[in-house]
Amino acid sequence: CERTWLIPLVSSTCGRIVFGGRPADMEPVEINRSALIATVKQPFVDWLHTADPTSKHIGLAEVNHEPTVYLVPEFESEKEFAEWLEQHCEIIFEEQLGGWWTDEQSWPPNRGIEVFQEWFEFRLHSMVLDLDDGPL
Repeated sequence: CERTWLIPLVSSTCGRIVFGGRPADMEPVEINRSALIATVKQPFVDWLHTADPTSKHIGLAEVNHEPTVYLVPEFESEKEFAEWLEQHCEIIFEEQLGGWWTDEQSWPPNRGIEVFQEWFEFRLHSMVLDLDDGPL
C-alpha cells in the first residue's frame, strides 16, 4: 500500500479519502497535556566537555539540534507551572544529563531549580494536538 504525504487537494490511498494530506476521518484531538521543550545552555555544554573530553567538538547547536519534548500537566497559571517545575526539574535535569553521559558520579550534585534555570531554556506550550489515531 502506498503512503501519501503531502497532497494539495483530494486523493484516495489504500481505500481512504485524503484531504490536504490528512485522512478525512482524522481530526486533530487536543490532549489534556502541555508540552515542555527543554534546550541546554552553555553551562551544560561546558560540563559535557569536562565529563567527556572526546566531546570537545560538540557545541551548543549540536546538543540542541533535536530538543526533548516532555508531556506535562496543563497549568492554570504561570505560578502553578513554576511550582510544578521546581518539584520536577531534577527529573528533567537527570534525563538530559543521562542522554549525553551516563556516569552519574560526574553529574553536578546540585540539580535544583536555580541550577536548572542556569543550564536550560524551556518553553511551555499549552496547546498539544494529537494527529495520530493510535493510543498514546
